Amino acid sequence: MTVLAKSSTELRSESVRSLYDQLTARLKDLNHLNGISGLLQWDQEVMMPSKAAASRADQLSTLAGVSHEMQTSSVLGSLLEELEQRQDLSAELNPYELANIRLSRKTYKEETLLPVELVKANAALNSKSVGAWVEARKESDFSKFAPFLQDQVNILRQKVAYKMKGGVCEEARKINEKARASLGLTETDECYKGYYQALLNDYEPGFKDDRLQVLFSDLKQNLVPLIAKIKAKNFQHDNSYIEGDFDVKKQTEFSHRISKQIGFDTDAGRLDVSTHPFTGGAHPTDVRMTTRYTINNFQEGITGTIHETGHSLYEQGRNKEFVDTPVSQALSLGVHESQSLLWERMVALSKPFWTYTLPLLKEQFPDREDLQAVTPEQYYNAFNRVEPGFIRIEADEVTYPMHVILRYEIEKALVEGDIQVADVPALWNAKMKEYLGLEVTEDRIGCLQDTHWAVGLIGYFPTYTLGSIYAVQIFATAKAAIPNLDENLAKGEFPVLKEWLNKNVHEQGSLRESGDDLIFDLTGKHLDSSLYVKYLTDKYTAIYDL
Repeated sequence: MTVLAKSSTELRSESVRSLYDQLTARLKDLNHLNGISGLLQWDQEVMMPSKAAASRADQLSTLAGVSHEMQTSSVLGSLLEELEQRQDLSAELNPYELANIRLSRKTYKEETLLPVELVKANAALNSKSVGAWVEARKESDFSKFAPFLQDQVNILRQKVAYKMKGGVCEEARKINEKARASLGLTETDECYKGYYQALLNDYEPGFKDDRLQVLFSDLKQNLVPLIAKIKAKNFQHDNSYIEGDFDVKKQTEFSHRISKQIGFDTDAGRLDVSTHPFTGGAHPTDVRMTTRYTINNFQEGITGTIHETGHSLYEQGRNKEFVDTPVSQALSLGVHESQSLLWERMVALSKPFWTYTLPLLKEQFPDREDLQAVTPEQYYNAFNRVEPGFIRIEADEVTYPMHVILRYEIEKALVEGDIQVADVPALWNAKMKEYLGLEVTEDRIGCLQDTHWAVGLIGYFPTYTLGSIYAVQIFATAKAAIPNLDENLAKGEFPVLKEWLNKNVHEQGSLRESGDDLIFDLTGKHLDSSLYVKYLTDKYTAIYDL
């Protein structure tokens, strides 16, 4: 649907409903463009031939430019301005429609502050940077990726500067002003303090960096002693039956089977393989997720698949009535991550899950004699071993937060100018030694293991641990609301949980203004790290007989 520009006089004569319909027509066109971009990015990670990198960068850059022009068009601005002046919105529109106006107004204000040249340069850089990261990772040579990371940092700083000057990112501006005053700097002097706050809010709206620092400090205080207690036991549960030869083709078949049983609709999505597992796509009816498999470690493939299935269920479960509009989008990255972690950890790392799944696994791998004699209790213990490792996505749930804290501390220091890009490998390695007692010998298993920085996703990493905290609270509420949930899971009756999440999380979309608002309305409590710590302490005290 094409919306033609109208004068202010013409708009004033129109009803609220007419204005809203014109607005959503624009928003849906924008979402369609973003969907095309999402498919190109998926293809780049999964199917694209390597020589197409340059042309793909041009394609994504062009799409980003067109999308930005639509997002900042005077037509959209006029519609939003007229709706903002109306006094009768709540009488004419429902809460979801009001949220669409709020969300599109916020995005419009932010996007109009960014020059289209910067947006296009950002898209082109992302595509080239991914290619550089893949090659650098193959060769385990950070120096080949370093220039692209510096470019990402520079562009992000420019974005934040434009937003702060335009009256967006007030919390970041206050932090920056306070830092300048304490350091005796003028407005023209270089100072990036507070910039990380702005980036964090791109992924977790309303969450303050100072609160994050307190939260992560608390996690260090509680989890480091827990890890030490487990290590002091000098004991590990046998996990030989999840290692060894697990044919990748059979793993793939099994992972697809479990993903579909949990609720992933393969008529509305795909499951493929990529270097770094992710979930993307274009629409709730076209969700693309990827995983990866290792022939000698069954756990990596199945938990990765279930993790991405959690993300995909959120995407496929979004509000159909308001599809293609902002309110149907996920509320925050932390809330999105809570859905993947809920299925991966609360479900797939539970005794009820393996009570149901282990017999199916034995059928899939009949030649593994050691597997045939294993009990669900033994498999549960094997999957829940606490063992510090180099790779974040392979980490157990007790040591995982330390991986996130490490990345948070480095990327914040990098953006705010406390360290240089060249410092990253050495600082990474030092923190791995301090937090997890590991000596990193290759960039490939150190600072080059994640794709996030290659596409400018700085401020993203903290949402993984926020998602863990959300997941514990949401699952506890689900267990209270669904009688005999453990018994359901032990029978493979996963839809009962999926449908509860559809209704209480997925369909809610961005109706509320923050993840904390959603969690409070759903659970009766704000985001509470003590519940997360208690969950980990109780679970692993039992597993390791602490």
